[in-house]
Amino acid sequence: MKLIDITRNLSEAPVYPGSFKTEVTRVNKISDGYDSNFSHIRTNTHAGTHVDATCHFVDGGPSVEQMPLELYYGPCRVLTFPEKSILKKEDLEGKLDGIKKIAIHGNGFTYMDAAAAQYLIDCGITTILTDAWSVAPLDNEKQIHSMILAAGIAIVENVVLDHVADGDYCLMAFPAKFDGCDGAPVRAVLVEEQEVWKHE
Repeated sequence: MKLIDITRNLSEAPVYPGSFKTEVTRVNKISDGYDSNFSHIRTNTHAGTHVDATCHFVDGGPSVEQMPLELYYGPCRVLTFPEKSILKKEDLEGKLDGIKKIAIHGNGFTYMDAAAAQYLIDCGITTILTDAWSVAPLDNEKQIHSMILAAGIAIVENVVLDHVADGDYCLMAFPAKFDGCDGAPVRAVLVEEQEVWKHE
C-alpha cells in the first residue's frame, strides 16, 4: 500500500485574493526554559488544502462538522486537463464511468464552467477535488459553488497533484471538526492500492 500526500503546506499554499497568509507564532519554547513547545496559528477556514462545507455558499446548509464523512473517503479518479483552461461538459464526457469522486489536475489554474458543474451533478459525483484554489473562476464563484454545494457534493480545494499519475485511487481527506464553520483544513491522501477500496 502506498500513501500519496496531496496536501499543501499551509505556510506555503497560494493565498486566495483578499485573504491573508497563514501565520504560526511560537508562544513557548523549550529552548527558552519552558517545559514544552507551544504555538498559536492564525489562519482561515479556506487556507491551504481545505474543504468547502455546504454552508459556504448555501445559507442554512450543513456546516463542516455536519458533512457526511463518506464524502471524504473512497474511490477517486485523478484526471489531468490543460492548464489555465475552463472545463466544459464535453471535456468530462466519457471519463467518469464507475466513479463518484474526481480530482482535477490542472497545475493550479484550471476551473470549470456552469455546464461542467451541472454535468458532474447529473453524473452523481459526490466529491470534487481540485489543485486550484477554487473549483470556479473568480468571475463566477457564486454560481458554480452554489450549484455544486446545493447538490450535496463535497469540495476539496488546493490539493497537490503534480506527482500523481492519472488513474484510480482511494481518497482519505477528512476535515478538521470545527462546529458551525463553512470550511476546514484537511490532510488529504490518496492510497495507491485497489484492494483497499474494492468493497466500496
